[in-house]
Amino acid sequence: MGKSTHFSGQPLYCQVIKLLDKSRILRLSREYGGEHYVKRFDIWTHLVVMLYAVIMRFDSLREIMASLQAESRKLCHLGIRLMPSRSTLSDANRRRPEIIFESIYRDLYTTYRNILSSDSRKNRDKAWMKRLQIIDSTTITLFSNLLFKGVGRHPKTGKKKGGIKVHTVIHANEGVPSDIKFTSAATNDSFMLRPSVMNKGDIIAMDRAYIDYEKLETLTQREVMYVTKMKKNLK
Repeated sequence: MGKSTHFSGQPLYCQVIKLLDKSRILRLSREYGGEHYVKRFDIWTHLVVMLYAVIMRFDSLREIMASLQAESRKLCHLGIRLMPSRSTLSDANRRRPEIIFESIYRDLYTTYRNILSSDSRKNRDKAWMKRLQIIDSTTITLFSNLLFKGVGRHPKTGKKKGGIKVHTVIHANEGVPSDIKFTSAATNDSFMLRPSVMNKGDIIAMDRAYIDYEKLETLTQREVMYVTKMKKNLK
């Protein structure tokens, strides 16, 4: 992305917010019923607060609200007209459908995907690099497996690996995921391998956890190339 003086003198977070289209975000929320019975804490305020929490790496609602209160005089620059209470934020996190935030991410990805690569990389990328997609997952271990089903028992301790699993698909020349899914840690990775959304000439890189012979056959028929490790028990 070329250098620009458009954001000169603005705080970093304000620069991030400037890339968001408030009217489109509100429209997406209304489509999924996210604004029903909402008076003040709309999706825009909700999104701005949660992005702030992510950037600041807060772990609790108490931390979020304490920091916002300390910076209350600057909230108007973010489009926040009223300081939300902790209970309001908690209720919104529970009530507002997560598909709204998913649709916002997809909309932003579609809007900015052509400028995700820096100018220098875009000119140097080889043709096959632009067709390469990488599929992988990572498990986020939680303190208890009461919330999410465990993956299995540890061979030494016998304890289950409770947590959530983050599945991602990323284009090698872009640097941000084009698709993200959150599941319980016990979910098999292969569900993210979807031949129907892949086109002729695409290249897929994945590990052996994604091996599904029926899907691999479909990829072959669609002329999609794939690179993976074979299972040890392959016969």
